[in-house]
Amino acid sequence: MGGRHQGWTQLDDDVRDDALLSSLDGCLQRELGGEVAVLFSGGLDSSVLARMAMDHCRPVLYTIGYPGAHDLHAGRNAAEELSLPWHGLELDDGRLRGGLAALRDLSGLTDPVSLSFELPLYLGCTMLREGILLSGQGADELFGGYARYRSMDDAQRASAMEIDLGRLVSVGHPREVRLAEASGKRLVCPYLDPGVIRAACRFSASEMVGEAGNKLPLRRLARNLGLSSASAPKKAAQYGSGIMAAMKRLASGDGMGLSEWVREVEG
Repeated sequence: MGGRHQGWTQLDDDVRDDALLSSLDGCLQRELGGEVAVLFSGGLDSSVLARMAMDHCRPVLYTIGYPGAHDLHAGRNAAEELSLPWHGLELDDGRLRGGLAALRDLSGLTDPVSLSFELPLYLGCTMLREGILLSGQGADELFGGYARYRSMDDAQRASAMEIDLGRLVSVGHPREVRLAEASGKRLVCPYLDPGVIRAACRFSASEMVGEAGNKLPLRRLARNLGLSSASAPKKAAQYGSGIMAAMKRLASGDGMGLSEWVREVEG
């Protein structure tokens, strides 16, 4: 992956912000057409994409989670702000078990955290009718969204972000593309587009994360788009959806540790 620039001045902020906006818009213009579903948590990453996609199509927003989950509430509210059609896809224990077993067998994943993270995407691939799935995957690695980055110094943060992004681009994203293709879908992840990565890497790691929060360039973009999600805190997909809590509950109910349970669970 390309390194992040150092030594930019405050006067360059508008230029770099405009370049980021232009690169995202260009990716969406190239990739979107026809019926588009947004995998939508109502948070910063997916809200920015949904708002910008409106310039190129009429996306439909889908939020996956257990009844009462954080993401279902946030997704509904954010969809109202955008005036876009929204559907909450509520999970139950049977669908969770079946989805995890199928995802595990298809992907080869056995790590509980990885499975819980990938499950909303897998369910979206199998449940939604739209042919294109728009995802905010990659924003945390690109813009410094993970909490652990906050405790690092600038050099450590820059190195960790580059390693994490490189691993996602080379391993995680191709796996997700294959999962989508297995269900006849095309997965679009603008934050992993090479042009978007180049534009984001014009900001140093210290400009991504600071006392004002994380993902600072993306939050500025969201504010310029008029989105209230510009100030929304991050909540990981597996937690915001209620999936990880349900997995732990089911594993305990079956008398197993979580790692053993995900290897043994059947639909």
